[in-house]
Amino acid sequence: MGNTRNWWTFSGFTVEEVATGFDLPVNIAFVPQPSGDPEAPLCYLSELYGQIKVLTHDRMVHTYATDLLNYEPTYDIPGSGESGVTGICVEPRTGDVLASIIYTKKENVYGKVVRMHSSNGLRADSIETVLDGIPSTTKAHQVQAVTFGPDGMLYVNVGDGGNADGAQDLEDLRGKVLRLSRHGCVPPDNPMHGSPVFALGFRNPFGAAWRESDRTMYVTVNGPDRDDVIARVRPGSNHGWPVSMRRDAVFVWEYTQAPTALAFAENGVFGPEYDDHLFVALFGNSYKRGRDVKGKKIVKMTLNPRGDGVETYDEFVTYIGDGPASPCGLAFGPDGLYFTDLHGEPEGDDYHGAGSLYRVVRLPKHATSVLDGVTLAESDDYELVESYVYFPPDSVDWSRFSRSDRTHVNPRLGEGIYWNIKVGDTTRENAAWSFSEPKSAMSHIKDYIAFAYGETDLRTERSG
Repeated sequence: MGNTRNWWTFSGFTVEEVATGFDLPVNIAFVPQPSGDPEAPLCYLSELYGQIKVLTHDRMVHTYATDLLNYEPTYDIPGSGESGVTGICVEPRTGDVLASIIYTKKENVYGKVVRMHSSNGLRADSIETVLDGIPSTTKAHQVQAVTFGPDGMLYVNVGDGGNADGAQDLEDLRGKVLRLSRHGCVPPDNPMHGSPVFALGFRNPFGAAWRESDRTMYVTVNGPDRDDVIARVRPGSNHGWPVSMRRDAVFVWEYTQAPTALAFAENGVFGPEYDDHLFVALFGNSYKRGRDVKGKKIVKMTLNPRGDGVETYDEFVTYIGDGPASPCGLAFGPDGLYFTDLHGEPEGDDYHGAGSLYRVVRLPKHATSVLDGVTLAESDDYELVESYVYFPPDSVDWSRFSRSDRTHVNPRLGEGIYWNIKVGDTTRENAAWSFSEPKSAMSHIKDYIAFAYGETDLRTERSG
């Protein structure tokens, strides 16, 4: 069982445990249009060693599919136990679940993608192979993320299978991102006619996410002893491996962090100010107990409008406990950001059933500004601009304010006015400001008031 106190979160957010008892939970896939029925599927989770679980809206966990591997895993991570069932997605049109799997045939290892259908979404009734026969490995660089793009096509991330040179060989599907029809056929408009290859030159492209604002795929790619990257994938792009990891990289971790899943915030799940922010799970070292400079966190980024660089970078969730838990799978649901912790927090060395699923939610907005016990402003609908809290005019006790002779000039907001504050015998001069005619881009804060730090007792849900 997980412990939410072992996860530090970015100010204004909190972590809660959704479900536990998973065996090495890897990735998460949400139902695109979830039902309101409490017993209907909400999301699916891949478990590395051969199972898929389904979580319903009432937070009950069901077994969707079992015995997906035809070999006995070694449980050596890192090493020969790093592969199995990893990538997972739900087809929007049918609700079918697709997953990437490895299997053995004689002494060889291969990768494939399967489609599973269910009459109720809770238990797979049938399974068929969509893509098969890709040479693979039990050492991580297997078939990874599977996603449906905005064009309705199926995209498959394939690791190099331990054969680095194969990433540049167009006759070899290893080290590629593939583009297929929903049933596994090669679309006629692929960048390389007659080939499923959409992009090439990847080492181990674990995660994939589609950015709504530019309808482009972004992937995480694990490097060797340096240069983990986030890459923007375009039709026919060559990302350089094995010569380079940095071609078309949006961001590079020279000191490797083992990035896994990634997801863009959309549709106001965290509020409109976080839409289009990118969240990336950094797994780090396997079985590493306690805090670590490598991985064990989720980071938050904003990309530039072109999508070829990062403008901001913050730690968003960090593991601060004593166990081996680390973020691995990550996906946005209708009510927050969900993530898996793979190894979980076992009491001893038995990792069976120790994995958990967590949800990150934003705390309700609430801000107050108090001076000598008197509330000057209080609102659940404040605006945060340049790290200052702006209160709506109808939330302010204006009887405590008098206009100052000074003006407040801000290059971004325009020219405003200062306010003096008086409570009993206490006076604070030029302690607040507002803009009656802000610049057009900031018109939404017209007549909102902000307080200078240190002049009042200012608190939000971020500060307590």
